[in-house]
Amino acid sequence: MSGRTYGGESATDRLTRRRRQLLDAGLELFGTAGYRATTVRQLCREAKVSDRYFYEQFDSTEDLLLAVYDECTGRLEEAALAALGEGDGEVRELAHRGLDAFLAVVESDPRLARVVWFEVLGISSRVESTYLARMQSFGHLMLGVLPQPRAAGIPDAARELLASATVGAVSHTVVTWTSAGFTPARAVVSDALARFLAGAASAISQPA
Repeated sequence: MSGRTYGGESATDRLTRRRRQLLDAGLELFGTAGYRATTVRQLCREAKVSDRYFYEQFDSTEDLLLAVYDECTGRLEEAALAALGEGDGEVRELAHRGLDAFLAVVESDPRLARVVWFEVLGISSRVESTYLARMQSFGHLMLGVLPQPRAAGIPDAARELLASATVGAVSHTVVTWTSAGFTPARAVVSDALARFLAGAASAISQPA
């Protein structure tokens, strides 16, 4: 590719801009019309780039879906970690802070919720594996509110199961909440999930 500058924009800058436009188009169309109803032509029209530029960046719409999914889940994780800060406080307080920040991102962009919890399902084994791994990572993030050394004594196999159980509960709640048009209010959902996680933490702390 030529490294020439056009209109003050380098070749690298043009690639970056086009990728951003395609990612934004992916979020818009996958998050509204849906992944299966979206074509490369529609994505390029939304992104205002020609078809050939799509294939400069992505091999397929599935690759774009995974890139959009990665950005969406990154936004969720970043918000939760920022809210948790140094991790000071009681389990329920920490859980509430992290979950409320997490849910605030979901509530702010229904397209994100559709991509993260609906559009990635049943696409391919690759997408499914990515989804399951990311959800498990969120489960471990939630377990991170457990105080030490309480969490340190949990065997690895049990930790994985607990992470799955935790994220499963939160994910199902998010799905039902978004499907109901974000009702009840986010504060109610955050409090209910924080109570759940605090109760789970109490149970985990008991001797086996």
